[in-house]
Amino acid sequence: MTELLAVAQWPESAGCSYLLGGLEAGPDDLEKAAQMIADEAMRIRCGSSPVLARWRERRDGEGGSADTGDLDRQAIAVFVAPTFGLPDDDGDKAKADHIQGFVAELLWNRLIQDRTSCHDGRTLVHTEEIKGDPTGTGGDGLVVYEIADGTLVFRLWEIKKHVSASPISATIKRATDQLAAHGARYLAMLTGPGTKQAGSLGQLYGDLVNLWLAGSSRAGIGVSVATSAEYAPNDHPFFANVAPVFPQFPAEGQREALMVAVSDFAAFAERVRKIVWTGL
Repeated sequence: MTELLAVAQWPESAGCSYLLGGLEAGPDDLEKAAQMIADEAMRIRCGSSPVLARWRERRDGEGGSADTGDLDRQAIAVFVAPTFGLPDDDGDKAKADHIQGFVAELLWNRLIQDRTSCHDGRTLVHTEEIKGDPTGTGGDGLVVYEIADGTLVFRLWEIKKHVSASPISATIKRATDQLAAHGARYLAMLTGPGTKQAGSLGQLYGDLVNLWLAGSSRAGIGVSVATSAEYAPNDHPFFANVAPVFPQFPAEGQREALMVAVSDFAAFAERVRKIVWTGL
């Protein structure tokens, strides 16, 4: 995904380091990215259920047997409908907002997993699975890294989509304020399940809230925005309003950001939905 969208690291500016991509992606690249995102969406929704294999077969034109075809479609529809709706209710535009939000999270997820090492020397250890339901409560993303001495550190991310001509800085500020107001609660929701992880990773989950509240050097934040090229800022830095909200995280890499600006993000999200529907 990083190559398809030509995502690159920009130097830290205004107290925030950030990744930027999507602006140079052509139609073929965006189609490949949409195919990857649709598959990832269904993998997250289905997990290891055999429904995922049935969906992939139908997406690829293999269909189902005369005995199981209709049953397969019914089962797949149960996983597709809550997030993407079904072709029969294509007129329901209320889902567009949720779909765009989910696609923004899926893009972030793939790009963060691509970045196995960071410019400040951190190496990727673990990413918390994003929610299969974009309307679910809790934080959007948690990523754990290891630094040079073996210590584990984390970044708590808030992910937004921006599909209007209103200032994108307001969307970035809303995400930042949301992290500031609710970050400790988001981490608390992850703590119980996370402490079941083995070794130092489980120990880190047990300490998430205290590290956050103490403004520890092991904690940090990230803000991600998916948008259309026409709404992306023309000047730098994009994320100047992040640092003032989190003065407790002053070190390089403690405040991160990602912007993905494709030609038409709403159309890209809709293409992902259409690909998902091909597996029904």
